[in-house]
Amino acid sequence: MQKEIKNCLLFVPPAFTNKNAIDINPLPPLGLGYIASVLENMGVQVKIVDCLMEGWNNRKDLGNDLLKIGLSEDIIADIISKFSPDIVGVNNQFSKQYKNAHRMYEIVKLVDESIITMAGGAHPTAVPELVLEDPNLDFVVIGEGEIVVERLISALSNNPDDIKDVDGLGYKENNKIIINSKTTYIEDLDSIPFPARHLMNLEQYFGLELSHGKRHHERFTPIITSRGCPAKCTFCTAYKVWGRKYRYRSPENVIEEMRELKNKYNVEELMIEDDNFTANPKRAEKICDMMIEEQFNFKWDTPNGVAAFSLNNNLMQKMKDAGCYKINIAVESGNQNTLNNIIKKPLNLSKIGPIVDFCKTIDLDCGVFLIVGMPGDTLEAMWDNYKFARKIKVFDPFISVATPYPGSEIYDTCEEKGYLSNDFKLDDLYIRSFPITTEEWGPKDLKHLMKKGYLYLKFYQALDNPILFTKLAINKVLSDFSK
Repeated sequence: MQKEIKNCLLFVPPAFTNKNAIDINPLPPLGLGYIASVLENMGVQVKIVDCLMEGWNNRKDLGNDLLKIGLSEDIIADIISKFSPDIVGVNNQFSKQYKNAHRMYEIVKLVDESIITMAGGAHPTAVPELVLEDPNLDFVVIGEGEIVVERLISALSNNPDDIKDVDGLGYKENNKIIINSKTTYIEDLDSIPFPARHLMNLEQYFGLELSHGKRHHERFTPIITSRGCPAKCTFCTAYKVWGRKYRYRSPENVIEEMRELKNKYNVEELMIEDDNFTANPKRAEKICDMMIEEQFNFKWDTPNGVAAFSLNNNLMQKMKDAGCYKINIAVESGNQNTLNNIIKKPLNLSKIGPIVDFCKTIDLDCGVFLIVGMPGDTLEAMWDNYKFARKIKVFDPFISVATPYPGSEIYDTCEEKGYLSNDFKLDDLYIRSFPITTEEWGPKDLKHLMKKGYLYLKFYQALDNPILFTKLAINKVLSDFSK
């Protein structure tokens, strides 16, 4: 049915979190910002509503150590009613939050059945057929959404028959679910307009103590300079959204956006959220050189990690000089066999130690990502994570529990081998949920391993630097006492 699209409402839904350990950090929604910019260029009036951030202080106790944070359903319905959109998009990044997203589709249809609903994000991209079973959902945008949404809006407004030709779109026809496979990605990332930050109310995010890590300045924002990853790590689903090919914006285009952030929004800190910011080291060096020339004086870090294979001393020095205060290295395992044959990450562990050592010489903080609980791994091999961290003297690595997200290879492995419990639900998917049980180990074994590993690293941290360790311990006690 043809329908001219004049108004579009884009939502970040409320979120579930653990009551005693809130594990969600609001961020300006760049994905929706990119979609909004494309729609505005088409002449569509757009409004972005981050229900999580705008309702950050509205917390509903659901029992069983579960909280719901975000705007109430009455307020959400009122926003929809007053804006009167022709189409509503909902960003569903995490499988754990899928119920909140589906409740949004339902609220939209309760306000007005004629409003078109569309879902985007990592979860709908991984399981579009499952998501489209919801009678309140009309479309799923698969993968990066700028061109998909542009073509969908054009088809709805001009010729609905064109919907069948939109690459990366899921929809229904005569009650049958149809998925147009995602086969193409945007090659020229410079062609995409910058995210519509003027629709995000950035001021509401400024000053948050935690937002994908601890921030050093109040006025911060994420930025993405590249997309795609050629690696085939078995736990990862990012390729479902961004594809396997590494694509990147030109340094000039990146600097232009940074200039806007500095001059228009007075941003002081950046979070470069790329999966592979350093994958092309010459490009990364040029960006750093231009940041120095522009005298931005940003503080910035790499919360998603950097590709260790491409790091070199010259690049790290330039990153430091350009304002980088921390790099995170996605090592994943301290056992080379686990890396090669279970995680399937193309990384030689011998490269990591020299990187960490050089970071220390230039006073650049260096974090390490590690994973325990991969299907096929052994407890002995997992212990190598802690031994490796001790060896390179990174005593506080960020250690995740392997999580079988839909679309990942380990999800398929777990289903095939029966490693997930009979009562397993998508709601259980977060990095401390311990959802996997193999023939050799289960959740209790992993928890024991992690507690033992924590004490092991703290012991050797104290031996390595007793003065620093004592100061940290005293600060921790004082902090706990003041709460």
